[in-house]
Amino acid sequence: MSYVFIVKKAEHFNIDAAGEHFEKLTSLKLNKIKAKKLNSHVGGLFSCEVPETKVRSKIKKLIEKDSIDFDVWCSESFPTLKRRGEICLDMDMTSVQIEGIDEIARRLGVFGKVSKITEQAMHGGMDFTESLKQRVALLEGGSAQVIEEVKSIMNETDGLDILMNTVTDHNWVKGICSGGFEQLICVLENKYGLDMVCANSLEIKEGKLTGRVDKRIVDAEVKLEGVLELKKRENIDASQIIVLGDGANDLKMIDGAALGIAYHAKPLVQKLAPACINHSDLTAVALLLLLNS
Repeated sequence: MSYVFIVKKAEHFNIDAAGEHFEKLTSLKLNKIKAKKLNSHVGGLFSCEVPETKVRSKIKKLIEKDSIDFDVWCSESFPTLKRRGEICLDMDMTSVQIEGIDEIARRLGVFGKVSKITEQAMHGGMDFTESLKQRVALLEGGSAQVIEEVKSIMNETDGLDILMNTVTDHNWVKGICSGGFEQLICVLENKYGLDMVCANSLEIKEGKLTGRVDKRIVDAEVKLEGVLELKKRENIDASQIIVLGDGANDLKMIDGAALGIAYHAKPLVQKLAPACINHSDLTAVALLLLLNS
């Protein structure tokens, strides 16, 4: 038995037609369990007798062939709100709509140099640890006050509030595992009562950025460690872990989750992640959980 989740961000969308579309083009016999509308999203949960690996393969071919404009995930099981769970997100371009270090660099006049390295790292073209060292070094001597300026333009990703409020209402634990900086993440930590933050910290002396981080660099491996440490500390079942990220350094924690999702991600991440959000926002995750509960 496999399960297929189909979601679209639209005011009007026929979820039954979507199911028929899949059955027709992939020879899948989809049986609708339920459908639901949440905010601007419409989603449907279907069961299917075809094994997950075959479903995933056929869906991938369908998406590539037809350029469909709704998101589809498949699994042998999905996490549920009926039991306590864990959700961990990347920060930049997943929880918020900016790359924090790029915006700090913009205000210090080194945006071009820093953003170029950021782009390479997020696509997997450069070791993350080395890229972070190079980017942070370019900030040396800048006023730490720019961090407050970046906070003021740090808009949340669409649907983050719906997702966070949904899981909070069901006693899930919440974390951010990021190669970004604690000095920015604290905004979301305070607002949503995060149970864990695993991130870098900019070293500041006498009100100036030193061009270094002041603790262990949070790379892909450390992000995964953060996810697993929260799981262990809160006694969360492995089948109840959701992770979202958009960059190459998110792949390890995405792969280590029961439901790992590439969120409007770089091509390499989309290729390797088991599920992708390309046409929806974070509301889609809340909708799946509500449908499966």
